Amino acid sequence: MVAQDDNLTRRHSSSDGTDDREARPKLWIAAYTRPRSEKKAALELSKSGIEIYVPVQRQLRYWSDRKKLLDVVIIPMIIFAQVSVDEILAIKRHPLIINILSIPGQNTPAHIPESQIDNLKIMLAQSETEVGFLQGNFTAKDNVIVVDGSLRGLKGKVKEVSDETTTVWVTVDLLGGAVIKLKNNILKHYHKDEQD
Repeated sequence: MVAQDDNLTRRHSSSDGTDDREARPKLWIAAYTRPRSEKKAALELSKSGIEIYVPVQRQLRYWSDRKKLLDVVIIPMIIFAQVSVDEILAIKRHPLIINILSIPGQNTPAHIPESQIDNLKIMLAQSETEVGFLQGNFTAKDNVIVVDGSLRGLKGKVKEVSDETTTVWVTVDLLGGAVIKLKNNILKHYHKDEQD
């Protein structure tokens, strides 16, 4: 997985060596990019010190004459940014950004819970199969946790069940969710209020 948030530049204050933005609360937001501009927008914004995450997964792609491993963007035209309120304007003004995801009927940016970003990162980094993405705001169904394999500890919601597999999604508020098919024997139910 290639995350665009690993190579950030930070401004440091000369008095104590801390980042001058560390004192301001930060939240995750989603920004719509121009088509096929997710990686370029992320790179440019990260150079200005903004923490950016682009959900990508290394996938094998086939052509008639060759095959190649590519870093495939899982949520087209979306990047995530962890920002303070005063950094949102810099993102809005970037030429590759179309808009900031907002709550329907409101003009304020929608806050994406950090736990959802973390679950998406885990799924993309650890999955042994291709991850897809379904758009839409889902209604809650059974909550499950993976209890075995490379995705152990991943929490999600059941989308559909067959005899041997369960399709699980990891939601990203207001956008939809990443989906993956898992064997039924590595999942168990959990309640959101249970301790890990």
